[in-house]
Amino acid sequence: MSFAELDLDFTIEGAISDLGFEKPTEIQEQAIPIALDGSDLLATAPTGTGKTIAFCAPAIQHILDRDEQSTTAPKVLILAPSRELARQILNVVEQLTQHTRILSQLIIGGTPYGMQQQQLSEPCDILVATPGRLVELDDKQWLDLSDVSYFVIDEADRMLDMGFVNAINQISKELPEHQTLMFSATLEGEKMGRFASALLKDDTQQIRLGESSRTVPSQIRQVAYRVDSDEHKEAILKHLLTQERVQQAVLFVSNREHVDVWVQRIRKMGLMCDGLHGDMKQGDRSEHMKQMKRGRLQVLVATDVASRGIDLPEINTVINLRLPRKADSYIHRAGRASREGAPGECISLIDINDLPMIEKIQRFMQANIKFGRIEGLEAKTKARSPSTKKGKKKKPADKKATSSKVKKPTSKK
Repeated sequence: MSFAELDLDFTIEGAISDLGFEKPTEIQEQAIPIALDGSDLLATAPTGTGKTIAFCAPAIQHILDRDEQSTTAPKVLILAPSRELARQILNVVEQLTQHTRILSQLIIGGTPYGMQQQQLSEPCDILVATPGRLVELDDKQWLDLSDVSYFVIDEADRMLDMGFVNAINQISKELPEHQTLMFSATLEGEKMGRFASALLKDDTQQIRLGESSRTVPSQIRQVAYRVDSDEHKEAILKHLLTQERVQQAVLFVSNREHVDVWVQRIRKMGLMCDGLHGDMKQGDRSEHMKQMKRGRLQVLVATDVASRGIDLPEINTVINLRLPRKADSYIHRAGRASREGAPGECISLIDINDLPMIEKIQRFMQANIKFGRIEGLEAKTKARSPSTKKGKKKKPADKKATSSKVKKPTSKK
C-alpha cells in the first residue's frame, strides 16, 4: 500500500513524501483509515513504528475537511506526557502542514505564563500540550476548548504512570462532542483499562500490532552484565561506549542527582555528554536534544520522565545504569534503541540491588535476559537469590523430618 491509497489530501501526501517516506508503516496503514472514518481508536504498537504520523495525518485531514477559518479555539488537541515528546509531535505537525494554511501551537511547562496567554489569544487549529500545564491555564480561564472535535492522547501508559489521569479527565469533560484516539507503546493492566474506558466510546476500534507489548522488539539485542560497585560499573561503561558499533547512546538513571554524577564521570572518559531530567530548564533541555541530534553529543544521561520524546535515529544503544521500578518501563527504555526497525542494543548493568528487579522484568516479559561476560571486567561478588534472606533458616516441619538425613540442595551460583 502507498500513502496515495489512504485518501489523504495531496498537501499531506506531498509533505510525507518530502520527509522521505514512500509507504505507510503497519500502524499507519491500519490506524489512518479508522481515524479518517471518525471512529474512536485504541492503538498499541512498538516504539519507533510511526505512531505520530498515524494520528497527525488524519488530524490535519480532519481540519481540511471542515474547511473553516482558524480561530483562537483549536479544532485538534494532542496531549503528550513530556515536553520533549510534545515538541517532537509539534515538529511532525509543522512538517505535515507546511503546504497548508493550518496553524499550530505548543503549550508545555517551563514557559512563562504571560507568553502562553499571548499564544492562546492567537489563531490556532492544532494545539499540542502537556496535560499539567494545560490544566493550569484552564484554571486561569485562558483556554478555549469549545471547538475541539479530534482529541489525541499519546503515550497513554506514561500518562497513567505520571499521575495525569485526573488532568486528562478534566480536559476531556470540557470538550464538546469529539473523536478520541489513544496511542501507546503498551496498554497493560486494570488501571489502564479503566483509564481507556472512561475516555473512549463503546464501539471503539482497537489495534494491537507487532510483538506483544510485554516484549522488546526482536531487532534489539538484550544483554546484562553483573557489576560489583559504581567504580566497576564505570569501567564496564567505558569499555562499552568506546565500541565501534555504538553510534549514540542514552544512559538511564533513577534520579536527577545521578544524572549530574554520571555526566561528569562520562566526560572524564573523554566523551561528549550531557544530561536530561525533569527539573532542568526547558531551554537547556531543548539545547541538549539539539546537540544530540546534530551529532555533537555521543551520550545522553536521562531519567525516565525526561526520556519521553527522545526520537533520534542515530541512537542505537540504551544502557540501564539502574533498572526502572516498573517492568514495562524497561520495555519502553529498550525501544529507544531502535527507530523504524533498525538494529539496536539494550544493556543493563546489574548490581546486587537490581537482582530482584531483573527477575521481575523477565517474568513480565516471560523471557530471559542473557548475562554477558567481558574478559578482565568480570564481577567478583557471587550472585545470590533475591528471595534468600541472610541468616534466616527454614524451620523443620516436624521432629521426624529433623531427625532424618535430608540431602541439602545445591546453592545456585
